[in-house]
Amino acid sequence: MQNIGDKRMVTEDDIVSEYFRLVANKDIDSLLNMFAQDAVVYEPFSKSEDGLRGRAAIEPFLRVVMMANDELEHTIVTEKKQKLGKTNHVIALVTFEKGDKIQGRFTFELDSNNSSGLDERIKSLHIQF
Repeated sequence: MQNIGDKRMVTEDDIVSEYFRLVANKDIDSLLNMFAQDAVVYEPFSKSEDGLRGRAAIEPFLRVVMMANDELEHTIVTEKKQKLGKTNHVIALVTFEKGDKIQGRFTFELDSNNSSGLDERIKSLHIQF
């Protein structure tokens, strides 16, 4: 994290790391708070091509994610970062391991509510395996 005066600027890597830390710690409230109210999650497990829209729809999915990630080790490698206006895109390749390995591609679209980047929320999350 970078310091701006007395405040710490949260980087895109910090947000990605925090997402996985909160999943591992099963902190659903803090995890949901990382998402914008109107966020969308596109994940490969449901049949919805429109994604899960809004925190109420995202919450049950995140609860399953927390259960599925129990005792999994993971390694995160940031593949690409791109800024488009007030929106940042971060692509992270995540390798999950518990005996066997599987790799997922997580594309975070982050929307900043202010110029300092201190209040970035996940606007959308695309998960691919």
